[in-house]
Formats: sequence, structure tokens, C-alpha cells
Amino acid sequence: MKQNFTLLKLKKMKKLMMLVMMIGMGGFVNAQQPPQGNKEDKVEALRIAFISQQLNLTPQEAQKFWPVYNQFRGDMKTLQLNFKFDANGQLTAEQQLDFEQKKLDLKKKYKIQFEGALGKDKVNQLYNIEKQFHEKLKELRDQRQQQKGNGQGPPPGGQRGGGRPGGRF
Repeated sequence: MKQNFTLLKLKKMKKLMMLVMMIGMGGFVNAQQPPQGNKEDKVEALRIAFISQQLNLTPQEAQKFWPVYNQFRGDMKTLQLNFKFDANGQLTAEQQLDFEQKKLDLKKKYKIQFEGALGKDKVNQLYNIEKQFHEKLKELRDQRQQQKGNGQGPPPGGQRGGGRPGGRF
């Protein structure tokens, strides 16, 4: 009986190690060549890899988490599209407060669903990991902008372009 338990435990560990190796190799391959597709697809691929790696998701957690997270991101995008930004990507003070409150309401709504998929500890990490991702993304954009300003142009295979104004979520 104990041998069966140990054998099952080893099989689970083997599967988990394979998943970790696949994610790790995917990160290595992505580092060697940028993801194909448009800029938004590239950012999403980087977001998924970063969050998966930082949260150290098990296959079961990933299966529960990503559909909820994708719905959350879709709701955030819809929220952003519903606000009228001026030509400079700005909102009035009243609109900014309303926008921030609605973002907070969505985060609170999805927090419960995230906890069902990940547990409280990983959800607490999730919000910090998202913040880290946005900081790293900003650093990359600043570096590319600086390279462009120095006459070096965009990195190979990369392109510069504006996204929807209004900040991150």
C-alpha cells in the first residue's frame, strides 16, 4: 500500500517536473526569438509565461485559473473601452475616479474566483506579480524607446506603436 502511494507520488512529481521543464524551455525559446503575431499577442504571451512561472502553477491550478483570469482581463479591457479618453489618453478627474473604482470593483469580484482556483496565498502573490510584470514591461518599452532615440531603431522583429491609452490593469 505504501509502495503504491510512493509510486503515485513519484509519477505526479515526474509530470510536474515535465511541466516545469516545458515552461522553462518555452521561456528559453521565447528569449531566443520573439513571439510571432502582433504586439498585443506578444505581450499576452509574455504575461502568461511570467505569471505561470512566478506563481509556480500546478497543472490543476492552471486549468482552473487561466479561464477565470482571461475573463477578468476581458472585463478589464471592456471597462477601459467604455471610458472616453481625450486625444492625450487622459480622463477628467471625475472620470479617473470612476474608472479606478470600477477597476477595483472588478478586482474584488474576481478575487473570490481566483481564490477558488489558487488559494489565498497565491492570489495575494498574483496582484504583486501583475505589478512586477507591468514594471518590467515598462522598463522594456523605455529601453526600446531609448534605443530608438539613439538611432538604433527597434529591435529585430520588433516594432513600435501606440496602444490604447489609459494605463494598465
